[in-house]
Amino acid sequence: MANAKAMLGSMLGRFLFTEAKVTQVREVSRAFRQIDWEGPALRGQGWSPGDKVQVFLPGLGMRTYTPLSWDEARGATAFLVYLHGDSPGAKWGRDVRTGDTVRFFGPRRSVALESGDAPVVLFGDETSFAVAHAFRTGAKRDVTPIFEVTRREDCAPALRELGFEGQDVERTAGDAHLAQVHERLREALRTKPGATLVMTGRAQSIQALRSRLRGDGERATSKVKAYWAVGKTGLD
Repeated sequence: MANAKAMLGSMLGRFLFTEAKVTQVREVSRAFRQIDWEGPALRGQGWSPGDKVQVFLPGLGMRTYTPLSWDEARGATAFLVYLHGDSPGAKWGRDVRTGDTVRFFGPRRSVALESGDAPVVLFGDETSFAVAHAFRTGAKRDVTPIFEVTRREDCAPALRELGFEGQDVERTAGDAHLAQVHERLREALRTKPGATLVMTGRAQSIQALRSRLRGDGERATSKVKAYWAVGKTGLD
């Protein structure tokens, strides 16, 4: 049964949200699909790499995604959707088809870089692939990402396509993998003087890694945006 928020969104959506048409749905791997949208309303939106879009899923409510790219002149955007289990966002990602209408709110500011050309060291997970790609291609930054992932084999095709092959660490029991993530982040920060540290994804991992990096004396400019937390919300 649709919840109250989803029902309200359905009633008000035609008045409050922007609409676009799905022009392509492409299988990247069994865990990821790329979904492209186009429409006149996407033109001149003032998108910046790292901005978010909130998509209205009928009967389910809102889910948040980071565009891979945004062509304001043509009125086109693209998303990499992580098909995580049976979550509402994953169900939508599996069911959406070319020609479908999507309603959304945004783009809105989420993770913003300071002006300039400082390199970026980024921590994240499967939900962070798009922001790393947007920073590299849209903001034209030197991006070194380290992603924690559940299954490397599921992520490899997407990471290879985005140019981030080998930049992942598979999760292990008790978060033991964070020791390796920490070492890779520390090394990246040391070899990229003046880098901005961007931390996204799972709140618990961000907290643990920030604590370790502070213990190392790392003082990089940082941007932090937790996308989800265990026990509070599932992955989209």
